[in-house]
Amino acid sequence: MNPLFFLSRSELSQIRLFRSSEGILHLEQEGKGFARVTLIRSFPYTMPDRFISVRSAEGREIAMIQDVKLLTEDSFQAVREELDRNYMIPVIKQILTVRKRGSEWYLQVDTNYGPAALVMDNLHENIQPVTESRWMVTDNEGRRFELSDPEQMDARSRENWKKLI
Repeated sequence: MNPLFFLSRSELSQIRLFRSSEGILHLEQEGKGFARVTLIRSFPYTMPDRFISVRSAEGREIAMIQDVKLLTEDSFQAVREELDRNYMIPVIKQILTVRKRGSEWYLQVDTNYGPAALVMDNLHENIQPVTESRWMVTDNEGRRFELSDPEQMDARSRENWKKLI
């Protein structure tokens, strides 16, 4: 059984996270290698780049990365790619339309992954604040979207946002 190790600031520069030629994420530290590692965010909404659990192929936690920004550039890119792949949460860039029919709300939005249509029953349950200027929006199908800083959006999006909150 491998002991859990917390990676200090100095140790973060000594580890290497990389993808093999088969696209599998690996971790190397001081000659020890771990193949097929997975990354899990401890606080996916409030601290998405901090306290990243590194798990072995068997699912055991083998390391905790306190801040991915302290990794070397190559490791940072591998971690960023893996987290983006596993935690794909589209970011809403524009709120194009908001309509209410009966008890349902219909939204047309543009995200960093393209256009999306959302249907929600209860805005108070489906739009949850993460911070003062950041929200998680969940539609009736369970898909999650991030909405960050609506005050920086275009005028139409800000107007539509005001209809929702």
